Amino acid sequence: MLQRQYACIACDALVDIQSLKPGQVAKCPRCQHVILTRKYNPINSTIALCLSGLILYLPAVFYPLMSLQVLSVESSASLYSGIHALWQSELYIVACLVFIFCALTPLVKLIAALLVSVGVKYQQTHHNWYRRLLVYYIRADSWEMLEVFLIGILVSIFKLRDMATLHYDLGLLCFCLLMLCVVSLKVTMDKQLIWDHVDAR
Repeated sequence: MLQRQYACIACDALVDIQSLKPGQVAKCPRCQHVILTRKYNPINSTIALCLSGLILYLPAVFYPLMSLQVLSVESSASLYSGIHALWQSELYIVACLVFIFCALTPLVKLIAALLVSVGVKYQQTHHNWYRRLLVYYIRADSWEMLEVFLIGILVSIFKLRDMATLHYDLGLLCFCLLMLCVVSLKVTMDKQLIWDHVDAR
């Protein structure tokens, strides 16, 4: 059964909303708060972002983010080598947290979002596994923390710029683009539209 009644999160009013066309916005008649927005072409946009993110994932994780040169000594670091260095330094909990939130969760999120979107595109939303996958994706949506890791990189750059010569590598560009792809999923994915497809089956 399709959901037609929505609660306004600003004033708790219950509002009946019929089907919206792409680009239309439904507002609460009491407080004018935006309740529902129907996005343009959300399925294809989400699939494109997921594929782009998956292509960028390996170079973002394994390619050097930047190189540091002090006198004649030069070293570089990637996300993977950073996690490995934390583990070698016996900071096991920190290494596990960085791996889970900065490496594993973004990959799982991209794959889950891709499967959810492909399921809608090819009308496979009637399967029980699809509903469980959608619930899992929604729960995992806020667990990736690439932005936090990027802030750590920026802080390192700011602190080290006067102490050594820094060179930015391809991995940093791929990491930033990967972060944009993952964050953009929050904008492109229309969860209400997907639930409507699930309920219609």
